[in-house]
This record gives sequence, structure tokens and C-alpha cells, in this order.
Amino acid sequence: MNAHIDESTVAGLKWLVISGERTAAFSLLGEYTLEAITSVQNELPEREGLKSFTRSGVGHRILTDVSAATEQTYPHYAEELRALASGAGLDYRDLLLANLRGDIGVDDGTGCTDLAWRGSRSFVAHNEDGAPALNGHFMFLTLRIDGDMPVTVQWYPGFLPANTIAATGAGLVWGINHIQVTTPIAAPGRHFVARALQQCTDFDHALDYLRTHPSAGGFAYTIGDTTTGRVAIVESAAGRVAARELAPESAFEWHTNHLRFIPDPPDLAPAGTATANLGQREESLGRGKTLDTLDPVLEPNVNWFKRILCGAPVPDGVHRTAAGSDPLQTLCTTVTNLTDKTISINSACGSSTTLRLEDFTHGRS
Repeated sequence: MNAHIDESTVAGLKWLVISGERTAAFSLLGEYTLEAITSVQNELPEREGLKSFTRSGVGHRILTDVSAATEQTYPHYAEELRALASGAGLDYRDLLLANLRGDIGVDDGTGCTDLAWRGSRSFVAHNEDGAPALNGHFMFLTLRIDGDMPVTVQWYPGFLPANTIAATGAGLVWGINHIQVTTPIAAPGRHFVARALQQCTDFDHALDYLRTHPSAGGFAYTIGDTTTGRVAIVESAAGRVAARELAPESAFEWHTNHLRFIPDPPDLAPAGTATANLGQREESLGRGKTLDTLDPVLEPNVNWFKRILCGAPVPDGVHRTAAGSDPLQTLCTTVTNLTDKTISINSACGSSTTLRLEDFTHGRS
């Protein structure tokens, strides 16, 4: 097989580095992580609801339209998922449905927070929030696919490696927040749009790409550039896009799981509609309220971001502990210093480390 996997750990989390031809690499990855893929898929709380919703009626129509748009627009990345499923001996359509769960209008919870700063130094910081049952399966994955720029991502086995953080060979780093779109459009799935974003060659290319490549569901991207120090937040949801670049003089911005910049946002349910998304939106707004009180008058450092992201829960920070009615916990916190070109990683187990961003991107521990 024309592919190879190396395994190590970083900050207490598994780190896989896979090299080789695209199809062979993803097939090997599926075989190598079969147990983790099965566990993650079995732990998806919305799994049975997704299957029921898409079996017939409007759900089936949406899934058919989004699947067709995905496979037509992004055949290479659909083939990656197909190879992953084949290597693991699993049904491709089951993995595709899981990957499109945020693109068909089904409530998908809330999770993840991003912070951004641009001043004499620039930072992008990300909390990856997920179900406690995923702790132990969640990992880092470096892709060194023949013909592609290298990229390192946080990865949930069974998903296209695209929906968390990414650091690319072009010197770009971003975090992603889930946006619950109530009425998706017939467009490719957001994971596939985000996967293709990883091959953009510079900051402007990345912003232009998101403006011109719609997704059925929604993501908010907090993107930083190590070459220029530029930072922007881009909301992309159901064909609507809004980008806000931070001013070069001491600018702070944040994003959680609700749209902030798109007028008449498509993450709001129609008036009078009963939906679980209302409660999820309130949770996201609560984190936003905490972040709105922050005033980093002085230039922040890595420890300032860590204190907010993993030092305390709302109202003193946005760390999540799956306590009380909150179903999620913060699985990992990453703070990227775009100026120094380093990334600090803190895992839920309490381990931490700092790496040169170039080493992290290329899979060198």
C-alpha cells in the first residue's frame, strides 16, 4: 500500500501522521482507526434521529440534494471519506450522513469558542468542546497527501478531517465553530468546503474561497496568517457569507455558535417555531456575554487566552466541564501565536506543550 502512518502523542493526545497517495492513505487510516471510528459513531447522540429524519419526506430530499452537490463539487474529498469507510469496513453512506449532520437542518448542539487578537502580536485561540464520551478517541492528525500542502487538524475518527482547527503549509491557522442553520440550501456539506479550504495558498485566497464556495449548513472560521499577522472571522451559512477582518491596531474579537455579522441570520428559527435550537442558542449567547466583557487593554499573551478558555466556566471564562445540564466538555485548547509561529496545546487531561507551528503542521513532534 502506497501510504504510511506514524503514531506519537502530544499533550497527552494521540497524534497520527499519515503520508502517501490520497486513496491509499485514507483507506489505511480507516483500517488503523477502526475501533475509534466505531466508538465515535456509536456515541453520536443524534445518530438515530438523523437516520429517521432522512429516511423519507423533506429530510430525504435535503440529504439527497446536499449529497449530490457534495460529491459533484468535491469528488476528491468524497473519495477520501469513501476510502476511510472502505478501510474500516463500514458503510460509506453512514459516514456521509454523520458528516452532513449539520447540513440538513437537524439540531446539532453547541460547542467551541474562538478568540482572535491583532496588535503588535497576533493570536488565534480555540476551545474544542465535545461530548465527554469522545475524550480518548479525539486526536491530532497530520495529512501529508501526495500533491497537497501538509495540514494538521484535530480529528474525530470517522469524520472528514476538517471541522475543528487546522494549520496548513501556507502558514494559515484557523478554528471552526458550528453554526446551526435551520433551513439549509442545496449546496455541498460544510465539512467538504472546509477540507478544500486547507489548500488555499494565502490569506486573501482563503477569504475569497469562502466567499465563493457556499455550504448547505454553517461554520464560522477564525483565520490567522503567520506571514502578515492578519486575522479575520468569516461566517458562512446556507449560502450567506460575512467576513470581518481585525484592524491592525490592538483589535480583539470572538465567536461562539451563533451568527453575529450576517443580517437576518439563517441560524434563527422562524417566529413561533418550537425548536431545541433556541436553548442551544441561549447557551452560545451566554458564552458570548462573558467574552463581551473582556477588555484586553494591554497586549495579551498565551496565558491570557488560556485563562479565558480553560481557566473557568461561565461567567468567569468559557471552559466547559459537562457539569449540570451542560452535555459538553472542553476536550482541548489551542493558542496559536501567529507572530512567534508557535502553538500551545492544552488537553482535557491537563497535559500541555508548545511546538513550533512549522513542526506541528508537518507532523514533527
